[in-house]
Amino acid sequence: MAFVRTITYTFPYDKIEELQTGTDTWLRLVSAHKLIAQESLGMLDTGVWITQDSDGTVRVKSVTEWFSLEDMQAFATDPDVQMHEREITRLTSQPPAVEIFEVIG
Repeated sequence: MAFVRTITYTFPYDKIEELQTGTDTWLRLVSAHKLIAQESLGMLDTGVWITQDSDGTVRVKSVTEWFSLEDMQAFATDPDVQMHEREITRLTSQPPAVEIFEVIG
């Protein structure tokens, strides 16, 4: 079994430029997220998906898959992860949504 943690950020249309490749926000969402996850024990997979709603709102979903709940919790409470998540949240239109799933099968 594995465990998946997703965190979804919602950006208003006027913050789209913050998501351009190479910006501080992009580096936090993609590069730093991946680097910290890869250096953490028990990480199985990671990814980032970006979608845009018809009203221009952009949703960014960061996904990490973990061998155990303890590994996932260690990642989520890592001070670097928390700092990056706080900085990203400053630009969003609502608090991030965190979901935890268990992979069965």
